[in-house]
Amino acid sequence: MPVRVFDDVEMRLLKEVLDSGNLSSMGGQMTARFEAAFAEAVGTKHGVAMNSAMSVLHACLMAVGVEAADEVICDPVCVFGAVAVMYANAVPVFVDVNPVTWNMDPGLIEAKITERTKALIVTHVCGLPAEMDRITDICKRHKVAVIEDCAHSLFATYKRRPAGSWGDIGSFSFQMSKQLALGDGGMAVTNDEELAHRLGLHAGAPTFHSTAYGLHYNYRMNEQTAAIGLGQLEKARGYIQELREIGAAYDHAVAPFAWLRAQNGPPEAAHTYHLWGCRFEGDTHGISLDDFKRVLEEEKCAVSIGYTGMPAYKHPLIAERLGYGKGCPLDCPLYLGRNNRYPEGLCPRAEDLFKHLMLVYTFGLKEEQLANAERLHGVAERLS
Repeated sequence: MPVRVFDDVEMRLLKEVLDSGNLSSMGGQMTARFEAAFAEAVGTKHGVAMNSAMSVLHACLMAVGVEAADEVICDPVCVFGAVAVMYANAVPVFVDVNPVTWNMDPGLIEAKITERTKALIVTHVCGLPAEMDRITDICKRHKVAVIEDCAHSLFATYKRRPAGSWGDIGSFSFQMSKQLALGDGGMAVTNDEELAHRLGLHAGAPTFHSTAYGLHYNYRMNEQTAAIGLGQLEKARGYIQELREIGAAYDHAVAPFAWLRAQNGPPEAAHTYHLWGCRFEGDTHGISLDDFKRVLEEEKCAVSIGYTGMPAYKHPLIAERLGYGKGCPLDCPLYLGRNNRYPEGLCPRAEDLFKHLMLVYTFGLKEEQLANAERLHGVAERLS
């Protein structure tokens, strides 16, 4: 561990689906069972399963009423929230990160709120929960909906409250690299019955005959995926415990070296380590990044440098202002005259972070991960 185990548990649940003769959530029972079990596991009243986390994020925005030319606040490390905003024909507005946690800095949010701000998407980067009490307090004062992107943070907690249960809606990913891996899929969770209903409109049969809440999408999850989800949910807390032990081993490996600063949060934030992250600061200690990369390769230490290499607003989709055509969404005629440009230095902390970002994907045999952490310690010792 943490190696994903698919065994008789999933086979039994899949056989239930096949024996039913119905592989669709329309009229099926397995998806509803998975929704209820997942919502209970993360401390919310409602779960709405969909075919991907991007579908969930898009549906979340529609459920809270985001429309063309509205603004949605996003963080700049992960691009997916901003892409979902563009799906909704709205405009992403970026708030810089805390340089230690790498999560959205609550102290910078209010300056970005305007009369057009409809929602905020906050990502719990790598599995470390953001400061959700501060974020939700600010958004409540300004009547801004809060969507938590929990793609990295299954069973993470902040002040003992699960990630995904703080905001109006939480979004979880079941893509194959994630902590609950189903090939693909996603789940929206909420405590609000009306929001659950609106989300469900995008996870069932498209209601072309209805004008309720406008256009609906067909994002439903099938019964087979839900069956595997139920099986994996039984095992997921065990995976998370192993990931935490692996994350602690990497933290311990770099602790003696001032030029390697592991991602860190307040004591109230319980990390679940979808990724283990560290910041390389050797350039201020006489150690070049090129030398570090060379020794990593020599020691066969599996550490990636730079993640995507750019903050969200520098990705071509946003930087080149692509989208639906005719200027939408970033240059939508309904948005004329707004300051919707993304200049160099927009989020200086995030831009600097990408120059120094080190990541380890934590799934894999625990023994191999612990050995890799020892190799990382050896790399640092060679260069110190």
